[in-house]
Amino acid sequence: MAVDDTVPSFPTYAELTQTLGWAGTARGVIATTTPASANVELSQGSRYTEQSVLGVGGMGKVVLARDARIGREVALKVLHAERELAEEERERFLREAQVQGQLEHPSIVPVYDIDRRLDGTTFFTMRRVLGRTLGAILDDLRLGNPEAVARYTQRELLQAFATVCLTIDYAHSRGVVHRDLKPANIMLGDFGEVYVLDWGLARIMEDPAETIPPANRLSVPGTMMGTPLYMAPEQMADPDVGPLADVYSLGAILFEILTLERVRDPRALYAPVEARPSVRTPHRKIAPELETICVKATELDATERYRSARAIQEAIARYLDGDRETEQRRALAATHAERARAALRDAALDSMDYETERGTAMRELVRALALDPTHAEHVAMLAEIMSTPPRAIPPEVQHNVAKQHQWLVRAGSRYSAVAMLSWFLFFPILFALGIERLDYVLAVAIPAAVTAGLNLYASRQPHIGRAIQYVMIGTMMAAGMTLSRMFGPLILMPTILATWAIVAQAHPDAAMRRFCLVAVSLAMVVPIVLELAGVVPASYSFSDGRFEVLPQMHGLPTIPTLLFLGLANVAIAVIPAMFVARLRADLSRAQERELVQTWHFRRLGDDLIRASS
Repeated sequence: MAVDDTVPSFPTYAELTQTLGWAGTARGVIATTTPASANVELSQGSRYTEQSVLGVGGMGKVVLARDARIGREVALKVLHAERELAEEERERFLREAQVQGQLEHPSIVPVYDIDRRLDGTTFFTMRRVLGRTLGAILDDLRLGNPEAVARYTQRELLQAFATVCLTIDYAHSRGVVHRDLKPANIMLGDFGEVYVLDWGLARIMEDPAETIPPANRLSVPGTMMGTPLYMAPEQMADPDVGPLADVYSLGAILFEILTLERVRDPRALYAPVEARPSVRTPHRKIAPELETICVKATELDATERYRSARAIQEAIARYLDGDRETEQRRALAATHAERARAALRDAALDSMDYETERGTAMRELVRALALDPTHAEHVAMLAEIMSTPPRAIPPEVQHNVAKQHQWLVRAGSRYSAVAMLSWFLFFPILFALGIERLDYVLAVAIPAAVTAGLNLYASRQPHIGRAIQYVMIGTMMAAGMTLSRMFGPLILMPTILATWAIVAQAHPDAAMRRFCLVAVSLAMVVPIVLELAGVVPASYSFSDGRFEVLPQMHGLPTIPTLLFLGLANVAIAVIPAMFVARLRADLSRAQERELVQTWHFRRLGDDLIRASS
């Protein structure tokens, strides 16, 4: 009752909803066309003033009319005069008004009145709805109409479609099957309204509690009722179908919303449909979740479809909830990408720290790709940054490079130790030549042993400094120069030093490489200068066009001399080659790992770009 009980009033709407009669269980729809025919015999006279024609069809037309009693505009649906004479068609017309009028739902146009015009033709009035049919909207989208593309996004159409599903589920709960669901019978208003139109072919499912004459079904087995392009296969054979036929039609409508193509080919109406958008329109990139809904709703076997229209709506709602999260992730990814662009712009300025800004850009792009991994522009930006070397080598990279350099220096130390120790393998042959100056032998053996010992020690250290390397090179050169006392400064000794100098160019330190070249050059030249200056005895004699070797350390017996020089030359060729081969193998493995990593990165980038295109 009203708040002020002293003032007479009607009960409030809230109070009415609590009464037993108002809150009772909703009854099913009942269409009794014979009483309805009797109820429309009294004309409303001049209540409705007909204005413009809104549409014309084979059964009748819809005109805009003005209701003089209420003062509103209504849609007046009237039978053609010739159809009025066909009792079956007139009953179907009246039945449509009764079914539509009893389905009280916000998305079903309410029926206001049933009556006859002065000329005897039957009409009923209903709310005039403003908007566009889904069929017209899809036609504009097929043509690429910019206004339609901007206004009717996939998300908006899916939300409207979900409303249609709930509307049809409501009708099913009232025992009504629409049987003619198609885009042309769905209207979208300018303010979010969604209407399901044209209930003229609706079927009222039999209720065991009610006895409905078969004639009231207005359908005969073998008669096709509906629109074949959206009709369930079982409906083509027998129009007396249940809710699952509407489920099929909803699936066909959803397919057209997603692909802008009709699910059924008009040239092959009875052929099984291919309802996978990924097969029919792969270029449209339809979400797998939506494809699953299309396929399940349009199964040939009705028992394999969704069990209700509400089940389709729930599946759409789950997708839209996930899609909303996806949109949020994309928006957040765009924010990170914009920060990356700003960092790259700052990195180009001389006043900014290039490496800091470049690192910021990479971090922001990685975050953007984590949120939206298929965004082509973000992938391309990251690939560009990765392929552009930094202006300065980062400290972490410098540290790793230094570690690799130390590994190479240790490998060189091991080689030098092996090479110097191999000299002592020739000492038995050397003594076979006949030692003449033991001091010269010691002058070779002692520096060689020191060099080998230092190299072995250095090869076991985590870091080999320049100082010990200078000492090792010095002792090596001392032993090398003393070798000139064997066959002179032009035989054997320069070959050994030259080979060592070539191998030393693998040293990662450019300063050490230059020092090795200078040291070897001096070691080759100093013995010659000393002999020319008379500081040490001459090793060669030149007379009558002859070149004689005058060894200072040993004799020159034929067999031992040839054996010594032959084996020495083999050692000079094999030992450095073994070191270079080992070094080359290690470098090849490192290059292979690096190339594989690069290949994986490029493959990942290509895959992401292809996936986002």
